[in-house]
Amino acid sequence: MRRVIISLLTGLIIQATAPLAAQVNVTGQTLVLPLSTELTNNEMARVFTAGGRPEECLAPIQVTRIDGEERVVSAQGFLIEPGTHSINGKAFIDLTDCPLIDANPVMNSAVDLEVEFEPGSTYHIGFFHAPANAQEWKLVVWHVEESL
Repeated sequence: MRRVIISLLTGLIIQATAPLAAQVNVTGQTLVLPLSTELTNNEMARVFTAGGRPEECLAPIQVTRIDGEERVVSAQGFLIEPGTHSINGKAFIDLTDCPLIDANPVMNSAVDLEVEFEPGSTYHIGFFHAPANAQEWKLVVWHVEESL
């Protein structure tokens, strides 16, 4: 019981400090900020990761790595500085609408998704898991809202 409580408290502490950790810009590290940060729309790109579309086999993801470095960001999304960046993380797959039909469902880690982020644009990122062969599943940008 004590381990469960400690585990839960650790998770809460990590969640509570994640927005602060995401704001730290260590030299050479990509600037990532919480969505709630008040910046003008033209300064950063928005990345949404929670709004997957299960009926289209697009699972939401939790980003855990940006530009090859482990990062702590909000599970809903974040702001990222413009430029080309690679992203990876953990997918939350719901097989209700896209049942697994691969006879060998062993899957390797997904390849990093590389995206050219434009300032003021919004990117919806998810994990596409429709192909019958689980080795073909991948991270994708499934929708982009261009800045005006």
